[in-house]
Amino acid sequence: MNAVPMYREIADDPAVDLPISQEELAGQPVDLTDHVRFDVCPTWLELAIRHFSDAQVAQAARIAAWTGTDENSKSGALEWEFETSLQSIMACSVALDAFCAAIQSRVHLPPSVLDQARERRLPRYAEISEIFRFAFSLTAKEAASLRQNLGEIFRFRDLAIDASSKSGAPILHPELHAGGEWRFAYFRCENTALIVRATLRLIRGLVVSDKPKDADVQKYLDGLAPRLERLLYSNALRTQATAART
Repeated sequence: MNAVPMYREIADDPAVDLPISQEELAGQPVDLTDHVRFDVCPTWLELAIRHFSDAQVAQAARIAAWTGTDENSKSGALEWEFETSLQSIMACSVALDAFCAAIQSRVHLPPSVLDQARERRLPRYAEISEIFRFAFSLTAKEAASLRQNLGEIFRFRDLAIDASSKSGAPILHPELHAGGEWRFAYFRCENTALIVRATLRLIRGLVVSDKPKDADVQKYLDGLAPRLERLLYSNALRTQATAART
């Protein structure tokens, strides 16, 4: 399907105006001041778990394909596991960004915290860790552990966005014990499970830390906690935990 004529038709029609105001959406003036804010963090966590569940199915298909000799089935299963893992890991990093944005909008953050981060040109995971360090009154040891975990999650996020730093040479797939593209070794179900669990535990650890500096932050965490607990006991995570024990 060629989308160009459709785009031109819209662009050439003077009646089409893409910007939509809040008033137009509701049909009358609206005041959103007292409305509950939409929290996108749990939505991204749900997406991460949903794609992880798909990655589990893809992993099973890949294992089954490797018992046969059909090369198309093998390559197709690898691609499927890669794509579902990629989406799950990306959703984890966006969930962390969304959680940080929610905290940052509620805490009275000194300008110096972000100013220093920008002056030092800290990577995004380090900037997030600085915001959490202040908002949750973390000790030096806690902040260092948080930063390390965030760094690993965002390392995979960065590879999903820009893989120019990776060599094109084949590497050994840890489960297949065969050489192949690096992306199949990195973005696979086993790594996805680690990152999904690390993301959920990281956010949960902050939610139950009882250390927020600001009452508005605590109110937000109290609302997030029940949704987070349900996600921690999702079917996909229980299945993976059972498989790991067998």
